[in-house]
Amino acid sequence: MPYQEAPAFYQWLTDQNGTAALALRFLIFTLARTSEVRLATFDEIEGGVWTLPSERTKTGREHRIPLTAEALKIVAQCRQLSPNEYLFPAYKGKPLSDMAMSTLMKREGYEARPHGFRATFRTWVEEQTETPFEVKEAALGHIVDTGVVGAYQRSDRLEKRRTLIKTWNDWLVIS
Repeated sequence: MPYQEAPAFYQWLTDQNGTAALALRFLIFTLARTSEVRLATFDEIEGGVWTLPSERTKTGREHRIPLTAEALKIVAQCRQLSPNEYLFPAYKGKPLSDMAMSTLMKREGYEARPHGFRATFRTWVEEQTETPFEVKEAALGHIVDTGVVGAYQRSDRLEKRRTLIKTWNDWLVIS
């Protein structure tokens, strides 16, 4: 989805009911992959940070995701609705289906799919901010520090990503 259309889509999404809509909102705010969101558990969230264990990331490395006030509101809503450890459970207590968010979008006539919001964000951040490359890529959970740089640079840029993701969230909600 072109980034210019994302705020209107997000506004539409806030008017939708159901677990898939909540999960999709969380996905857009956190920039996480679909599987990471579907399998999210409450014990992964602490102190405004969602920590994905290495076995649940594409890179095989732990990934911390800063949560904005809007994302934390979704978590609070999920705590009231979920009967188990999953933020986004399906009816039988299992995690949300891998097609639930895509089906929601397809049913409403959208050609874009959930994973594409990572590209939406990446294009927006490139066009609308002066964010350093490493911070943009780290926000998506990509490995950017390799070789000698990786041996010495140990930060995951959490605070810089927190600022960036808040700007992204504000743009989606206020625009």
